[in-house]
Amino acid sequence: MMPFAFCIREKRWCEFAEPVNGESTQFLQEFALKYNMVIISSILERDINHGETLWNTVVIIGNHGNIIGKHRKNHIPRVGDFNESMY
Repeated sequence: MMPFAFCIREKRWCEFAEPVNGESTQFLQEFALKYNMVIISSILERDINHGETLWNTVVIIGNHGNIIGKHRKNHIPRVGDFNESMY
């Protein structure tokens, strides 16, 4: 499991953003294949197909080194007294 990736607009973090099939994921794909394990990893995803949008994404890599899927994490908007960022 990679460290938590969070989406902020500070330049120093944006420079590390990469596509889902970028270098970080490729590195983990090799490990998944070599050690026959599933890896779930957070990345800061740069979505070049949608205007360079940045996402806090989880990539699921299968034990054969294939990308099984991804999930773009979103925060629940503040509603009334509930504010997700407080938890």
